Amino acid sequence: MTSARSNPLAEPALAFADVRAAEKAAHLERNALAAKTVAVHSQDAAECVELLAMLGLDLSELK
Repeated sequence: MTSARSNPLAEPALAFADVRAAEKAAHLERNALAAKTVAVHSQDAAECVELLAMLGLDLSELK
């Protein structure tokens, strides 16, 4: 008799990968919102860049 699951470890690994992908998407979304908020409240581009650096936000990952 064969098991319905060919690899019992594959399903939890896929679930973990899905959770990690969702967490990364949420992280990028929060960073984008923070960057937009900083940009709106900055007096100029230099201040915006400085504040983003203070927050540790990398604009290269925000698209």
